[in-house]
Amino acid sequence: GDQFDAFQINDPQGPIPDITRQVSDERYDRRINDLAIVEREFARGRLKQLDARKTLQRDSTEAALKMMASEQLKAFDVKEAPESVRDQFGDTAFGRGCLAAARLVEVGVRCVEVTLNGWDSHANNHANHAENAKVLDPAFAALIRYLNEHELLDRTTVICGGEFGRTPRINPAGGRDHWPHGFSMALAGGGIAGGRVIGETSPDPDLDAEDKTKILKDPHNIADVHATVLHTLGIEYEKELQTPIGRPMIISQGKAIQELLV
Repeated sequence: GDQFDAFQINDPQGPIPDITRQVSDERYDRRINDLAIVEREFARGRLKQLDARKTLQRDSTEAALKMMASEQLKAFDVKEAPESVRDQFGDTAFGRGCLAAARLVEVGVRCVEVTLNGWDSHANNHANHAENAKVLDPAFAALIRYLNEHELLDRTTVICGGEFGRTPRINPAGGRDHWPHGFSMALAGGGIAGGRVIGETSPDPDLDAEDKTKILKDPHNIADVHATVLHTLGIEYEKELQTPIGRPMIISQGKAIQELLV
C-alpha cells in the first residue's frame, strides 16, 4: 500500500525536497495543531462516533512529520563524507546516489534504489554504453568497497541490473534493440558467493522465439533472482499468503540459485 511508497530525491548534491519548513517554528506548530483539529472533526463526522479513528490522510501526515525530524536524513548529505571517499564514487549524480545509499544503509534504512538512465541504445550503442560505464563502474565498485569497509556487506544484498538485454546483432543505426530472452545481473553481499559467472546466452540473433530459451546454459528466470534475493534476506519465498479477497499467492514462484549462495 501507499505506506510503503519510496521517498524519492534527485541528485543528493542538491537540497532534499519537501522537508524544510517554509514558515517560522511558531507558525509551523500552530499549523500542525490546526490540522489535527480539522482531521479529528472530519473523522468524527465520517464515522459518527466521538472516539473517531485516524484517517489515512492523518497517518500520511504523521509519517511525513516523523521523517522531517529524522536523524537519518543526514545520510543524504554526501558532502559530510571525506573528499577521498566522494572521489571513489565519482563526481556524478549516480555516484553521489550510491554514496547516499551506502550512508542510508549505515543508519538503518532497509531498502534503497539508485537509478542510472541512458541504456536504451537503439542507435550509437557502443559510445552510449561506454559513457554510461564510466559512471556505473566506479560508483558500483565504491559502493561494494564502502559497505565492506564499514562491515555492512555481509548483511546487505546488492543488486545491479536493467530491465532486459540488448540484441546480439548491431542494427543499421549502430544500436542494439530490445532482447528480453537473456540479460545479465550482478549480485553481491550478504549470502551471495562472489566471483562466479552463472549462465550463458547465444550470440545468434536468428533463432526463433522457442529456440532462444533452449540454447541457454544454466538458465534462470527473473523469478529465480527474486527467490535468491528473498532467501538472502531471510524471507520464506515459497510461503503462500492470502490476498484480501482470499486468493492464495506464493511470495515467489522461482527457486533460489544455489550456485550463488555461500
